[in-house]
Amino acid sequence: MANNFADAQKKLLATPNAPTNWHLLTVSFDPEFDTPEILQRYAELHDADPARSTFATGALMDITALGEQFGLAFWKGDVGIINHNLRTIVIDASGHVQKIFTGNEWKPEDLVAEMVKAAKARR
Repeated sequence: MANNFADAQKKLLATPNAPTNWHLLTVSFDPEFDTPEILQRYAELHDADPARSTFATGALMDITALGEQFGLAFWKGDVGIINHNLRTIVIDASGHVQKIFTGNEWKPEDLVAEMVKAAKARR
């Protein structure tokens, strides 16, 4: 998903007259491993623009509560591996859910199109 976010970021930055009120947020659900330093290195590896992208984590209770609102589930499996489904959520300019992508079948172009719509939304 980080690669898709990187591609979406490139497309948005290269699009003439693209909206400027967007930000990509990746939330890790492995706070024991994904420290701020690890997430920073991961962001750099994927050329995430810190002005446009944040890789974050938090207390497991808060991450779980956030994920539950969007149908994200994660659990520890064998040998400490974390299993999970995927959710990518686009929030519009007024703070409402514009689109929820499930799984990993979406393309960066799909995300960009929804982000452009969301940036213009007025409710």
